[in-house]
Amino acid sequence: MASIQRRPDGTWRVRYREPSGLERSRHFDRKGDAERFRATVQADLLRGTYLDPDAGKVTFADFTKQWLAGQTVDPSTRQALDVRLRVHLLPAFGGQELRAIRPSSVQGWLSGLQQQLAPSYVRVLLANLSGILRAAVDDGLIARNPCQAKSVRAPMVPRLRVRPWTHEQVQSVVAAHPDRYRVVPIVAAGCGLRQGEVFGLRVYDIDFLRHTVHVRQQVKLLADNKPILTPPKGGRTREVPLPDTVATELAEHLRTYPPQQDGLVFTTRERKPLNRNYINTRPGLHPAGLRPPHAHQRRARPPGDGPRVAPATT
Repeated sequence: MASIQRRPDGTWRVRYREPSGLERSRHFDRKGDAERFRATVQADLLRGTYLDPDAGKVTFADFTKQWLAGQTVDPSTRQALDVRLRVHLLPAFGGQELRAIRPSSVQGWLSGLQQQLAPSYVRVLLANLSGILRAAVDDGLIARNPCQAKSVRAPMVPRLRVRPWTHEQVQSVVAAHPDRYRVVPIVAAGCGLRQGEVFGLRVYDIDFLRHTVHVRQQVKLLADNKPILTPPKGGRTREVPLPDTVATELAEHLRTYPPQQDGLVFTTRERKPLNRNYINTRPGLHPAGLRPPHAHQRRARPPGDGPRVAPATT
């Protein structure tokens, strides 16, 4: 399967055939090094783990272009990937050959990022890098994913204490919305929906009889501020309870502002999907000390049910 031969110049040549039938050779100054290489090649060929030594010569940048072209993600996710690659991954690894990326270089990159970025975002960047290199492993270009080495440690994300909004704070946010959109924060607080999920709510997603809301889509913004409809975060649809007071508010809203053919409950005056920038920049929506109302809110009793309305803020 692999043989060693001494050459006239005193060096040692190891010859072997790849699974494809291509003959390869490698030269060594010492016989011991040649024997160890032969043993390794033979073991890899027997186990089916042999890799073309030239395969990993492709650069990270070139492989990433191919990887990104094959991703089946929505346009907003693709734009986010483009930004992370352009700003953080390609400047660090773009010119390196895949086989040259080591766990130590990945960890050094992470350490630098932690000095300037939030731990949660650094973990996202590491997940993107690991996904690309995992694809390279699957394609037989490298033997191992350096991001999965024990020496590579993602930063810990501190657990922040949740401070629920008071009933008065929620009421002030509701009151700050124009009549057409005052039900938006009520649905968010009462059903625990993200703002984009509220914007993507359709009339046939609301089951008034069973007091249930089906979360099947959300509105996301592209880089050019164009709103698009996509599946919920992580592609996970779900059902959430619909409190009576929220159902009453929704029913009144639908009577006043009937949905069009697309069924969206909340739209602009031009009957287009809502843009968070249109809603969140209105005066009075950010009570003192609170995050903007587009932050994810935990389900709580809506206004009218008492002081336990508690969208989560940090």
